[in-house]
Amino acid sequence: MKKIKKGVSKFFLNKHFRLFVDVVILISSSYLMIKKVSGFSVSGWLLANALQQPLVTAYVYISIATLIIVIFSKLIMVYLDYFPPMNHNFVAPDEISNCLFRINSEVSEHLSKLLDYGESNFKTICEQHKFKVNLGLVADSMAEHIRKSITNIKVKKKDLFISLYTYNHENNTLEYILHYDSKRDLVESRLISLDADKFIQYESVKCVKCVKCVKSCNSTAYLLDCKSKYAKGASKRHKTVRHYLGCKIASETELYGFLNIEFHNGTVFADEEEMQDFMEEHIYPFKLLLEYQFMKKQFFENMLAVKPRGEV
Repeated sequence: MKKIKKGVSKFFLNKHFRLFVDVVILISSSYLMIKKVSGFSVSGWLLANALQQPLVTAYVYISIATLIIVIFSKLIMVYLDYFPPMNHNFVAPDEISNCLFRINSEVSEHLSKLLDYGESNFKTICEQHKFKVNLGLVADSMAEHIRKSITNIKVKKKDLFISLYTYNHENNTLEYILHYDSKRDLVESRLISLDADKFIQYESVKCVKCVKCVKSCNSTAYLLDCKSKYAKGASKRHKTVRHYLGCKIASETELYGFLNIEFHNGTVFADEEEMQDFMEEHIYPFKLLLEYQFMKKQFFENMLAVKPRGEV
């Protein structure tokens, strides 16, 4: 049923069909105005100069039928514009605002320390960056935003699982750093190797998907139907998962980690295209906030590695 609704909405919201409907309505309304003012009639002109009565009658019936269809289509378009056929909707970005406020406050603290210590105490400034605490704040805020933005079903805390891994350059592995809900112990794969081909034998498709994504040039990974494909182990979590989304946490030149998102118990998305839209509209802002924390950590580490001026 969801696919049928989406197919119908896709047809009526197609820009070419919308253009056709708008042009027909514009021409029809203009013609009625001209007819009212001047008395000019297309059917009368055709009967007098070009066609016989049966053909003119057919033209009138076809015109009326076309106009009825166009008006009906326009009503559907107006309805779909106000109530788009999506399982997720835009919500007030309160969680993003909270994260940005936290980031700005921390930057303000760094500036204050610079004024107090100058360049003589980089370590004091770098220690102010609460890296893991900030990652946890972003993950929790993202989870709440996701739950609020899903409109077709109620997503409970237990219906959403988010895990974040950092990339270890030396070992070429993804290493677990945190998950949502942090109060629930649901993490099984704390280390994912990217070197061996044995990743295809891992107990969850999450591992397979993120490894394949990291090894490819893609930045995102999706699995629409996890019910029959995801679980290979005995984990209860694997048996209830319905959708999987994943994305790289990276800059233009460096991979920092990988973000995994699982939806459990209820079907949220009708197709993969809807999952991609959800990723771009709702996940990417938090992805950027996570990347900011990794880049800031790397910046401070580089600062500590550089000796202050005057030091031999």
